[in-house]
Amino acid sequence: MKYAICILDGASGAPLDLFEGRTTLEAAYTPHLDALARSGVVGLARNVPDGLEPSSNIACTSICGYDPAACLIGRGAIEGAALGIELADDEVALRLNLSHVSPEGIMVSYSTDNISKEDGKALLGELAAELNDETFTLHAGTGFRGILVVKGRNALLETVFPAAHNMTDELVASHVATGPEVALIADYCARAKAILAASPTNARRSASGKMIATDVFAFWPGARPAGMEPFSTVYEGLAAGMLSGVDLLNGIANLASIRTYHFDGITDGPDNDYAAQGDAALVMLDDCDIVFIHVEAPDSEGHDGNAVGKKLAIEAIDREVISRLMAYADDPATPPLRILALPDHPTPVSTKRHTSDPVPFVLAGSGVVPNSGTRLTENEAAATGLLVDPGFHLMRLLLA
Repeated sequence: MKYAICILDGASGAPLDLFEGRTTLEAAYTPHLDALARSGVVGLARNVPDGLEPSSNIACTSICGYDPAACLIGRGAIEGAALGIELADDEVALRLNLSHVSPEGIMVSYSTDNISKEDGKALLGELAAELNDETFTLHAGTGFRGILVVKGRNALLETVFPAAHNMTDELVASHVATGPEVALIADYCARAKAILAASPTNARRSASGKMIATDVFAFWPGARPAGMEPFSTVYEGLAAGMLSGVDLLNGIANLASIRTYHFDGITDGPDNDYAAQGDAALVMLDDCDIVFIHVEAPDSEGHDGNAVGKKLAIEAIDREVISRLMAYADDPATPPLRILALPDHPTPVSTKRHTSDPVPFVLAGSGVVPNSGTRLTENEAAATGLLVDPGFHLMRLLLA
């Protein structure tokens, strides 16, 4: 038996007037997901336990089959693991965003209009050249994302910083950090702002009509991970693979000893090559027993408030990724396959931020007895009466 888990990051949401009261999942044309739903089990999964932040590190840890409450690792440390950053005991890693704030102090774009990896790396390199010292070390991540490693200030773990993507369209000053090291990071961000104002990369972007990065925001502090049990140890020797365009998922994979795959065209935004991701999933199935295919685009579009873009991303996943998995499952020359498809958490377009609500899932394939669900949507899933809570038990349901 082979297993494929497709994570439609942030695809769940709330009803929209634009779609006549339907959610983005309900409005999307998804014939392949619909076929899976009719032949399989549809239900809801609570991937974010009560009291935990509704972020992808919590929700995706759950989808990978680990109890996120028992594996609480700061996201900065997880994303740092994807970059091969080895933290010392006296070091803390924070996620750092390149963002655009208006002169009036409004967060216009937490991602600098999803800045390219080339320009993001250039800007983060400029900042590192000026600001790296015995306390701070900045590493470039993917696109607008960086990892800021701070030495000798472990009180950062007791400091709560607002996440940049939760400030969209709001005054940055209305989002206040709390804790013992607020001033340290505020000073770093102020110095970074001055460097960005004189940045050659920003000047080039401005001359070509592109959005510039005006500010940086650091949040999600994490210490050196104690380590997660290897996936193959927890799940009966199964070999697993991860395909994602974001550092977070690759970091979770590294911590869980899940093999990471990298193929050209796989990105963290709407420019993702969905066909390449579908083809890559089939390559991975030849190597692994279970594969995770994570697609970031629906979440990215949700944070940007782009309902049409989010709908198109969901449709592209259905057309290019799910269709290929179904063709694999239907091929008599390949092993039997079970497919699990679900968002990690909702990212409603109306609020542009995550929620902790349960998400719909569909599980279909060899040996799965269908229930009453007919589509991968919020209302269809709720109507079946099936709720997997806590969500990390979905892995056992998939493997049962």
